[in-house]
Amino acid sequence: MREVKLPSGATLQVTPSPFAEARALYQAILRELRFVEVGSKTEISSLYKDLFCIGFASAAVEACLWECFKRCTYDSGKGAFKIDNQTFEPIEARDDFMTVCIEVAKENVLPFGKSLFAVYQDFVAQATKENTPA
Repeated sequence: MREVKLPSGATLQVTPSPFAEARALYQAILRELRFVEVGSKTEISSLYKDLFCIGFASAAVEACLWECFKRCTYDSGKGAFKIDNQTFEPIEARDDFMTVCIEVAKENVLPFGKSLFAVYQDFVAQATKENTPA
């Protein structure tokens, strides 16, 4: 478990979800990202915008995040409690929503990303090698 200070001053305690829930989130994110164009000329700011918009616009990703939220706690100074559908109702807590989403997604998706990135790099290298004239 790790703690994150949120914009409102509240504290988020992030706990990794079980494999099946983390994998469901990972798969939902990948389904949304499959149409994002990434190449050698892709601007990083454009890529971040696409990632941000896709992540926060997807009902499937959000549904998976809510499953992962169930293992995290939110403490606004009035005692820690598990995140539920009432956590972000107070106006002062709404500023925390995006940070909570990002932190919970990182906790659950990044462990899958290391091997995916390595496989992707190998695939791109092989494809480039095969398409390069001798």
